[in-house]
This record gives sequence, structure tokens and C-alpha cells, in this order.
Amino acid sequence: MNRREVLKQMAIGTTAAILLPSCLSEPRRISIALQSLAVNGDDEALLAELAETLIPETDTPGAKTTMAHHFTLVMIDDCQPDDIKTKYVNGLRSFEDACRKLGGKTFMESNSEERVALLRQVEANIDQFPEEVRTFYHFTRRYIIQGYTSSSFFLTNVKPYELVPGPNFKGCVPVDESFKAT
Repeated sequence: MNRREVLKQMAIGTTAAILLPSCLSEPRRISIALQSLAVNGDDEALLAELAETLIPETDTPGAKTTMAHHFTLVMIDDCQPDDIKTKYVNGLRSFEDACRKLGGKTFMESNSEERVALLRQVEANIDQFPEEVRTFYHFTRRYIIQGYTSSSFFLTNVKPYELVPGPNFKGCVPVDESFKAT
């Protein structure tokens, strides 16, 4: 074998050794940019399904469609201290095990009716869960509701936002006699 052939084979082997592991074990990527919150695409999918269970899509869009789960991740990433972020991510990863203990299935394995029943059980027994799961559920529920109610869909179609002071304000009207100082 000549030197050129050996170098060529080594280059191919090295390239394969570098690329192959990243192709095989790459977790799903998250669809939004976060600064310090360490979540992956599977975590995002769980959060999206949890949002859809809390505020389901009917004839109006649900929390998943209005991206309330993205709002939740951004709020945790931007507004919470590092210890809460750590508890939140640990609780997110432990939530599936907590659901399995309650209902025999993980949250993602359950259908929509089972998910509603699981969340009712979680809320009824929230004090029995580890602190991380309680932190995760508390912040998730709070921010999903806040994200949904501050979405453009909600503020234009469900409860239209009106600028203060509103359309009924009349700033220049004559003062009648009863309001004059004596």
C-alpha cells in the first residue's frame, strides 16, 4: 500500500469517527434560543403537551397553538434565579416518573383523558411530590396560563385589549355647576 492510500483511508476513518456518534445519539433540539436553561426537544414536547392538557384546543386555539409553552421556558430562563432554574429542570425530568407512580403510565404515554386525570391527581397530591416536581408544576401552570392570556389571540379575540383611558373617555367637556368649587 502506498502512503497516499493510507492517508486517504485515515482521513475517511477519522471523519467517520467524528461524525457518526453525533448522528446516532443527537437528542432533539429545542426550537427556541435559551440562554441558561438546559432543556432539549423532548422536554419541550412534554411541556407543549402539558400546556395543551391545561388549556386544550377547542373551537379556539389552545395553549400549545399559542406557544404558551415557549413563553414558560423564556420566563423561567429570563426571570428566575439559578436555583429555581435547576429545580425546574430537575422537576421537568422527574415529572414523568411522578406520573408513572400515580397512573402506571408516563404523561407522554397517556391519552388526553388520562392526562387530565393525571393532572387532577397531581394537583390533589401535590404535597406528596418532591420539591423539584412541585416547583416545576407550580411555575409551569402559572406561566402557561399567563402566556395564554397574554397571547395575541386571547387579547384580540377572547378579551380584546383596550388602551387606557378607553373609548368612553371625554377629556374636554364643560364642568357643570355641581362640580364647581364654592
